[in-house]
Amino acid sequence: MIRPGWLVARVLAGWLLLVAAAPPALADELKIGGTGGALGAMRLIGDAFTALNPDIRVTVLPSLGSGGGIKAAIRGAVDVAVASRPLTDAERKAGASSTEYARTPFVFAVAEKSPVGALTLDQLADIYAGRVAKWADGMEIRLVLRPIGDADSLQVKAMSAKLNEAKTMAEKRPGMAFAITDQDAADDIARIPGALGPTTLALIVSEKRPLRPLKLDGVEPSLKNLAAGLYRHSRTMTIVTGSKSSPAAQKFVAFVRSPAGRDILVRAGNLPL
Repeated sequence: MIRPGWLVARVLAGWLLLVAAAPPALADELKIGGTGGALGAMRLIGDAFTALNPDIRVTVLPSLGSGGGIKAAIRGAVDVAVASRPLTDAERKAGASSTEYARTPFVFAVAEKSPVGALTLDQLADIYAGRVAKWADGMEIRLVLRPIGDADSLQVKAMSAKLNEAKTMAEKRPGMAFAITDQDAADDIARIPGALGPTTLALIVSEKRPLRPLKLDGVEPSLKNLAAGLYRHSRTMTIVTGSKSSPAAQKFVAFVRSPAGRDILVRAGNLPL
């Protein structure tokens, strides 16, 4: 005769085996996309966020650019977008809303092994205009350009009247190559001998790029100098959500602006706002 207690134990053991063998419950996925300069910091913040919220898995997509990220947020293709420009009126009308979360120094960089450490805006203008074609050690200067109308191109032109004119000249020079994304530009600066190009401190630090941000007009592009107003060239980063922002997205945005999120931002080369 089978005893009831023995049967209960067998059934319980069977259920435990089934539970142990079953795949774990899938976490909710939070997709983030947008400007390449913010993606490294978002990966670091995403890891910390998931550690505190294991039911939410953060996926950071490859660079979509600011415009692409905003469009994706409006359409619901991503839960959170990161952008390096303000929203347009059309984007707001389509349901996008944004929050500024940090500034980072906008810099000119060379490969880490380069002996170059500083330039002036006038020297940059001479380089872009082609009046100076070699570094002091005789190596050819290879400009890494961004597409015409790109945020980096516009910011370079806004730095001085001479640089505006010189950058326009460089864009028209035959044979010039253009790096499409922020990551492409960083790759080219590190890879091409004698390369020089624009990027941000946040990208260099958060992605551990082998690049050196140059002093401009004698001022180091540090967070301390940016906060003090001594370094005047910066990029403002924003978080964008669509009209149907999920609770997980709202929770993530709040985490970015929390003390823990702000600490990660600083370590990733950003000055939290």
